[in-house]
Amino acid sequence: METNEKIAALSDIGLRRKNNEDAAYAIKNQYGVLLIVADGMGGHRKGEVASKIVVDSLSIPFSGEHKVFNTRRAKKFYKKHMKKANNEIYKMSLSGDEYREMGTTAVSCIIGDKESTILSVGDSRCYIIDNDGLLKQVSKDQTYVELLFESGKISKSEMATHPQKNLLINAVGINPDLTNIEEFVLPNDSYRAILLCSDGLYNMVSDEEIHAVMMEELTANEKAKALIKKALDAGGNDNVAVVIWEN
Repeated sequence: METNEKIAALSDIGLRRKNNEDAAYAIKNQYGVLLIVADGMGGHRKGEVASKIVVDSLSIPFSGEHKVFNTRRAKKFYKKHMKKANNEIYKMSLSGDEYREMGTTAVSCIIGDKESTILSVGDSRCYIIDNDGLLKQVSKDQTYVELLFESGKISKSEMATHPQKNLLINAVGINPDLTNIEEFVLPNDSYRAILLCSDGLYNMVSDEEIHAVMMEELTANEKAKALIKKALDAGGNDNVAVVIWEN
């Protein structure tokens, strides 16, 4: 993975878990940038198997690409390789008790010559710092509480304390076919920075705190470390994954 002052990918086991099921990946080459966060689930360390399958399924073919990405190519690339990942994880989940209910979230950003294409499954998030310096959530959580909120049954503030706030309605590998991939496209000149993260960050650290770190005069790697530290200082209840790209 390439690292420089403008790109970073870090994950941490946190303070309460026995293994790290979160994966973070970032790479830049002459054809584009690939950013990935995956938050695996499943017992007996199999969540980390699922998240690694997602990272490998995208990063290995990406490194072999020889054309600059546009939005159409990015969507086609993501869907092709994520469906392969889904098939692999789903088949493994049926192969024995130790792999049962294995799956993973996945949020990815492919930055091409003019546009950035964000695609997500589950509840790992994509934020941006826009040109006005504001933090905005780009992705949409595929969760039960998000459905309740959109249907007007609960308020925004009630989402954070709802007893089923962590209930996913979609993930990679839980169904034989991968459907309902969320898609978002941003012009490259519409933002200063992109942040991908797992729920281990945003469940422990407020948007205001995330925004404050992202606006500091630090390298991308220093910001990623600072965000993870805030999650740990708040209790570190979960694994944490952070990927940052700055324009």
